[in-house]
Amino acid sequence: MSGAKATRRNHGKVTAQDVADHAGVSLTTVSRSISDAGLVNETTRERVLNIAGQLGYRPNMAARVLAGRRSNLIGLLVNNFDDPEHLDLFRYVSAEAQLRNYHAILLNVSRGRREMASVDTALQFQVDGILVAASHLPDQLAHSCESQNKPIVVVGRRSLRPEYSSVHCDNDAGAALVADYMHENGVTRPAFIGGNADATVTKERMAGFVQRIEELYGYQPVTRLAGVNDYDRGHAAAMEMMNLPKPPDGFFCSSDLLAVAVQDAVKGRGAQKSRDLLVVGFGQSLLAKLTAYNLHSVSVPFEKMVRAATSLLISQIEGGNTDKTEIALPCGRIE
Repeated sequence: MSGAKATRRNHGKVTAQDVADHAGVSLTTVSRSISDAGLVNETTRERVLNIAGQLGYRPNMAARVLAGRRSNLIGLLVNNFDDPEHLDLFRYVSAEAQLRNYHAILLNVSRGRREMASVDTALQFQVDGILVAASHLPDQLAHSCESQNKPIVVVGRRSLRPEYSSVHCDNDAGAALVADYMHENGVTRPAFIGGNADATVTKERMAGFVQRIEELYGYQPVTRLAGVNDYDRGHAAAMEMMNLPKPPDGFFCSSDLLAVAVQDAVKGRGAQKSRDLLVVGFGQSLLAKLTAYNLHSVSVPFEKMVRAATSLLISQIEGGNTDKTEIALPCGRIE
């Protein structure tokens, strides 16, 4: 009977002690090898990992947390799954986390009656820190992280709380680029459609656009807020604006999702109007690359931004620089 089979038969569940006995090392060496703490020579670590694999050993994450050690989990907080940008967001967070021997889990925190249940679920995962991509951070979750010394980093927007670090693009400057682009392309009646009125990105992109339009045209553009970053709401807002006595001939949308909704609304009004009207989104997401739309969009260093925020969070988890850091990355050209 092999050692692995004997272990399973005798114990039912393989433990770290079983791995230590088979490898002829201490429990501490097994723990350091599994966590890749860098305190075990590579030959020993490879032997321990090979034996652990043969035995089918899996670390007990709950036991690690109860023992006062890190879970090596980070939570990615979102509250809008309608935005396809979140697919790339989670992909880049996961990739960067794995480079540092961490894993990312997705936490959906909803507003309203379900918020408390969502917060409880998030806390049960015992994450070491949270990356906030949601427009809203529940107070209970923030207080819990603070009491447990779990760092929080905001990604994609400025933090509304002065104690949290953030990594984002320069929304104001990117929006000003759109105003310049419209002016250069002969737009005479510019308009803005945004999502959530409370969202920092909506406020910054609208403010940057309105200010630059006033400088270029001498008057403010027409603005509408859809309420959420949602296709149907964006479509309805565009239809409302197209019914104005003098409808816009240029739309700047705070996201590519809203821009696609506006394009569809415009196409429904006729081919001529579609050709004569300029629609610009923000983010150069997958939607902007679809040939069916050929969408103009402000490019942002999305992968660089997400990876930088993830790396910053892990550094704070591991006791690095815990001072508030704000990193604003420049937007690229409109493509």
